[in-house]
Amino acid sequence: MIFAFVDESGHPHPKDSSTRPVLAAACFDARDLRALNTELFHLKRQLLGKEQFEVEAKANQLLTRSTFRNRPEKREFVEAFFDMCRNFPFKLFAVVMERPLTPPPIDRDILPMPFRYILYRVNRYVELEEPDDLGVVLFDGDGTQFNRLSERASNWLFKSQGGQSLSHLAESPFFVNSEFTPGIQIADMAAGVIRIYQENTLHRHIPSGDPFLSAISRYYKILEQKTVDLPRPVGTGIWYGIYFMSERMHHVLESDIGVEEVDHARPAADSNTESQM
Repeated sequence: MIFAFVDESGHPHPKDSSTRPVLAAACFDARDLRALNTELFHLKRQLLGKEQFEVEAKANQLLTRSTFRNRPEKREFVEAFFDMCRNFPFKLFAVVMERPLTPPPIDRDILPMPFRYILYRVNRYVELEEPDDLGVVLFDGDGTQFNRLSERASNWLFKSQGGQSLSHLAESPFFVNSEFTPGIQIADMAAGVIRIYQENTLHRHIPSGDPFLSAISRYYKILEQKTVDLPRPVGTGIWYGIYFMSERMHHVLESDIGVEEVDHARPAADSNTESQM
């Protein structure tokens, strides 16, 4: 069985400071979760000490310039964290958004498009990797975010043609506390790296003499190796593991149009080049 842990960095709203909010899903084989829990626990205890070993790995607390200037123990932990990611078996999907110009709809019958894209990819991945099994999706939080995400996800899964087509996902997503869920912490840190990388256009240029952005670029390359492009279930073409969503897609209302028909992706190498989803 595959478990997909989903978290965001930044929030898709015109008043949010993030210009490239990101939603990420880290997918693990259930048999590897115990090893992940153990390894992350030992990293925290070894590098952060007894006083901080229960600290949650969160991008907004660790992926900061202050960490790299003033907190050598936290910087060492971040380095070890991404070394762990390099060596640990999991797959990563991410949706990189443009900040919306107007607030996205909050109707409880509409699941935000980034979540639909993530669920389509997780379902397709499970279909290809474990065709006789189901994937379990776990979101950070209690389900109240995004104007009751739990209700919006359930409505979409059960009422829409697109949601009903996801036959390789368990019937309902779960909502968990990230403090006690290492898989969510992986997704959180991955989303944070991808957001910072894209907001600083590091695919074009890495400023010299900037250890923080240089580290972000290194971590991004590790995460790129964890992504996988998937063949579309119908027709030709691929779904990119790191997907660039246009601003207009924040405002797509629920419909029976397949996700592969309503938008185009931009490859991660250059966010100004149009390509297939």
